[in-house]
Amino acid sequence: MIRIRFHFLAMLMLGLVVSGCQPQQRPVRPAPVVVPLCVPPTGIGLEKAIARTRTDLASYECQKKLDAYFQRLLEIAEGDPNLENKRLFSEFLLWCNSEGILTKVQSRNYYNRYFNDTFMSLPDEYNVCSSCPKRADIVRDMEVELRQKEQGLMRACGDRNTYYSAQEQYDTILIVLEATCLACERGR
Repeated sequence: MIRIRFHFLAMLMLGLVVSGCQPQQRPVRPAPVVVPLCVPPTGIGLEKAIARTRTDLASYECQKKLDAYFQRLLEIAEGDPNLENKRLFSEFLLWCNSEGILTKVQSRNYYNRYFNDTFMSLPDEYNVCSSCPKRADIVRDMEVELRQKEQGLMRACGDRNTYYSAQEQYDTILIVLEATCLACERGR
């Protein structure tokens, strides 16, 4: 009986010693989910800012702030205006399209509003007289777009020639719109 107790105690001690030598297993915790802050970049070169913006826009939450990111990129480009910035913005907008953040039409519209002399805010209607009742809205939208072109072409890219071409088109469109609407009113 003592022998059985001794064996039992020896086995119990051996079990405790063996289990005490094994590393304790810690519960497995999932890696924390990192949520980007969705704060547009500041004070760095345009290429680095675009790279950081791409990283942030990989998050759906940040994609909702695309306009704020785009505006900040324009402001950063204003710190070093050059024609190369047009290419960088074009590539960024193509990337936004390829990632599904913008449609092809939206990407094109962004680019044209800021970096092309063509006005996107003009209606695509065939009946010219139908634009006359909306003339004030059209002029207001074109003024906004001309300011966007000034920011993109002049201040971000230093492209005076294309901006002056856009400004000439703006002036011409206003004259044609006014003359057209006068003719439409007289034709009634």
